[in-house]
Amino acid sequence: MAPGDVARIRIEPVDYRAPGARPRPRRRALPRGRLAVGVAGLAVLAILALLLLSVAVSVRTTPELEPDRVDFVGTGLELPLGGRYLVLPGEYTLEVEAKGYVPAALTVTVSRDDAQEFVVPLERLPGNVVFDTGGIEGVLSVDGTELGPVPGEYPLAPGTREVLVEAQRYAQYRVSLDVVGGGESQSVDVRLEPDFAEVRVESVPAGARVLLEDQELGVTPLVADVDAGRYTLALEHPDYRRYETPITVKAGEPLTIGPVELGLPDGMLAVRTEPEGADVSVSGRYRGRTPATLDLAPGLAHEVVVSRPGYASQTRNIAVSPGERKTLTLTLEAVLGQVTVKGEPADAELFVDGRSRGLANQTLSLPAAPHALEIRKPGLATFKATVTPKPELPQVVEYELTSPAQARLARLPPLVQSPVGAELKLVRGGTFTMGSPRREPGRRSNEAERRIELERPFYIGVREVTNREFREFRPNHASGIFKEESLDLDRQPVARVSWQDAAAFCNWLSGKEGLPPAYVSGNGRLTLAEPVTTGYRLPTEAEWEFVARHDGSQAARKYPWGDALPVAPRSGNYADQSAIYLTPVVISGYDDGFRVAAPVGSFGPNPLGLFDLGGNVSEWTTDHYSIYVTGADTVATDPAGPEQGETWVVRGSSWLTGKTPDLRLAWRDVGAAGKPDLGFRIARYAE
Repeated sequence: MAPGDVARIRIEPVDYRAPGARPRPRRRALPRGRLAVGVAGLAVLAILALLLLSVAVSVRTTPELEPDRVDFVGTGLELPLGGRYLVLPGEYTLEVEAKGYVPAALTVTVSRDDAQEFVVPLERLPGNVVFDTGGIEGVLSVDGTELGPVPGEYPLAPGTREVLVEAQRYAQYRVSLDVVGGGESQSVDVRLEPDFAEVRVESVPAGARVLLEDQELGVTPLVADVDAGRYTLALEHPDYRRYETPITVKAGEPLTIGPVELGLPDGMLAVRTEPEGADVSVSGRYRGRTPATLDLAPGLAHEVVVSRPGYASQTRNIAVSPGERKTLTLTLEAVLGQVTVKGEPADAELFVDGRSRGLANQTLSLPAAPHALEIRKPGLATFKATVTPKPELPQVVEYELTSPAQARLARLPPLVQSPVGAELKLVRGGTFTMGSPRREPGRRSNEAERRIELERPFYIGVREVTNREFREFRPNHASGIFKEESLDLDRQPVARVSWQDAAAFCNWLSGKEGLPPAYVSGNGRLTLAEPVTTGYRLPTEAEWEFVARHDGSQAARKYPWGDALPVAPRSGNYADQSAIYLTPVVISGYDDGFRVAAPVGSFGPNPLGLFDLGGNVSEWTTDHYSIYVTGADTVATDPAGPEQGETWVVRGSSWLTGKTPDLRLAWRDVGAAGKPDLGFRIARYAE
């Protein structure tokens, strides 16, 4: 072989066979067609497995639209199928994209349940809004929030937005803007209207300073842009009088002021008086109170009047030159009146207008003007009065200092009204003997004499409680009839009420007025509270007898009309001769005009101004019934009867009373249930 032939030698691989080994048969390669069929078969099997193992779920967006992309991240494979998606069970991140909306991602769990649906809320993209103000710089606010300067472009959430553009010297621009959103662009043409006007000011002479609300704009002649509004415009020149005028500037409407002819400058007058505080008027016009500094027009005579209460007025004619300053000093002469102060205690201290003047009992000469008088002594209430002395007419101020309790009592109103309009009169109390002496004709054994002190002031009803008043509490109450005679008219006294009914009515009144109840509930019944409150209640027996027997002196009345028989004509509603068919015992020869209960207040009042304490209906008191032993050596203070009992004291005669002993004001009866001739009146402590 020639050397050049080496490159042409072809080397081919051969199977290696060990020495002595038998040759192995060669494997036959798979045909390519059969391999492709196998792979396709495996894919079909995988798809069939996916179809068998997957679950069909639906995806819905709010608002409802066709998304551009739906992806269950983490599945590796999901198949859309007729608006639904085949997904293997498991937990995924569901991503949804749609044009014009913010991409959304939602964590979902796919189970093997049927009809699974995932709702994905989509938020619309903001819109880009361009605000064109025509080059005027302003500030943009949207829905009450300041966004920034305009002109400019801002992303705004879709929907209706309240737009406000503000610029100095321009009227506010407001508009309701419907923002499309979804990344779309919009343009708003903002047309700002000028909120100012050109103001021209001229003066004679020129060169005056122009002040607008005390802010200097320049000197005359002046042209300036001024914001719309109301102002005070002033012109000042060192050699002339200041000029002031109110002006109203309207947007876009030019305004010319002047030319204003400036007058000569005012003179100044300082007015001083002793004492100070005098009123100053110039030519009939009030100008202030001393010390005062006044501007006066030059070249004129001005009548200056100075006056102060209690002092003689003084008048001066004053003229000033332009720019001149003058001072007027006056000493006022007091016009005095005589005031005499006298009273008890004599060692109290007198104060006049807050300054001590020594002991109270003295005669003063005071200027004829109002003065505040106070008379003080430790431990006693201060006496206060205002007095205006009058020349040639001496006055006397009398005082009597009392304890704080007495002063407080003096301030109590003499008459008050209940929530149903009933009047109650103030009774200041006192000491008296209750009951009747042993030898008094007709006296009963339960009328033992006792000394009583009523210490707490109290109010008591001027009249008995009427049917109308009680029916405001219990609308269905009926006092009924008695032998065909009505007891149920509105102005007749209420009847057929038990003690418990009357106490409940009193508590109801207290509640309406915001007072503490006078009666407390226990075991289904009302009892008097301890200590006794200021709420409405029935009068105590002692209070009832005190006001009934009061005759304006130290003595106590025996009968409602006085101390002697016979019964005085028209003195009360008792069992008169017309009631003979109602009751077996009547007062012979007496006619009061009523067979049964009369309208309350039909007869004259007693000396305290109270009605029907004798006659009409007998009255409940707040006391449990008891028989007392005569005790002349002890005094009971504000007694309210025993703490317990099953019956209560009834006081006063009625329209059924015909026996003379029962007409006495010391007569006592007992009861628990209502009767046709038994009613009540109200009372309460004043404090």
